[in-house]
Amino acid sequence: MLARWCFLFLILGVGSAHAFKLHYVAEASLTAGFQYKKAIIGGLSGIVWQGNNLYALSDDKGRMGEPRFFSFGLTIDKNKVELKPNAVHFLSHFPLEDGKKESLDPEGFAPLGGTNFIFSSEGSGNAKPREMPRLAILSATGIWKSDLPIPAKFLPEKVGQQKKGVQNNLAFESLTSFSEGKVLFAAIEAPLSQDESSSLESSGRWIRILKYDDKGKEDFRVSAEYAYRIDDLKNTDQGFEVFRGVSEILAVSESKLIVMERGVRLSQKNVLSQTVTLYLADLSKASNVMSFDKLSEAKFLGAEKTKIIDFETDLNKERPGKKVQNFEALSWGPILPDGRKTLLVMSDNNFSKKDDTELIVFAVEGE
Repeated sequence: MLARWCFLFLILGVGSAHAFKLHYVAEASLTAGFQYKKAIIGGLSGIVWQGNNLYALSDDKGRMGEPRFFSFGLTIDKNKVELKPNAVHFLSHFPLEDGKKESLDPEGFAPLGGTNFIFSSEGSGNAKPREMPRLAILSATGIWKSDLPIPAKFLPEKVGQQKKGVQNNLAFESLTSFSEGKVLFAAIEAPLSQDESSSLESSGRWIRILKYDDKGKEDFRVSAEYAYRIDDLKNTDQGFEVFRGVSEILAVSESKLIVMERGVRLSQKNVLSQTVTLYLADLSKASNVMSFDKLSEAKFLGAEKTKIIDFETDLNKERPGKKVQNFEALSWGPILPDGRKTLLVMSDNNFSKKDDTELIVFAVEGE
């Protein structure tokens, strides 16, 4: 375990009355290859703080085991963070697709009312026929309960040339909920295939964020779609980004989301590294783009965004000498003794034998 104490003062501003402040508190890590009850802990792509446990979804597609999520005990005591696994649950009872068991690619994870969860699977564009992305409700122990409807524009053709829908491995990476699970948001990692035609313009690359409302008895329906612009690829003396997408979102309110943009940088020596930046996205003035099949043919207002923190440049003093890991997961955490809530940020180590799983804890003020 690694833990350190430090403060980082960051202001996220949309006016002083709504200032949002983060203070870096400490961090913990789980060594690569760490196991609990013979299940490898790795590839953690979504986290949920619920009750007194931190639940973490593994994006294992079967390479290291069956799709699963873990439960951890989390203790934050001044300058120490301790993370101890206490349960593992395997995803089960999914209905057959055309008489066959469909593979899952777990990514997003969020709490619903009671003890239920919602999770996302990215599907597979390489499968023949293509496997569709899905959003599904799970019980507290990982049993499938139902699927949420996904608009047709997000679904690729099952066979043949793909002209619409989510791109392969760039589907629903992000999930979050608000109002005790009555409102859900799901974001795709990169533009839809039909929206990529507008993605190389100076206006940037636009992804879509789905908003679902609970109509009762766990019957969720899409109520809106919003467009969010990913930052342009950045060139620095450290190299140039070859990819940037949205890897996680977290609801601050029904109209504001923390958005994690994750990138991949290639150095002059052809070494790959990660970039991670958090933004505040304000949807209150954004257009509802549900009726637009192609954003390139639409006039709309996208979400307003404000940078919160760049992990590569703003945490150097707090994490000296540490490279930016593949952070993919966000969750609100426990309340500190002084009354502040916490923001938890966890990395997906992609089951690497070299990279640990890291959890960073921030104390939160404002909003």
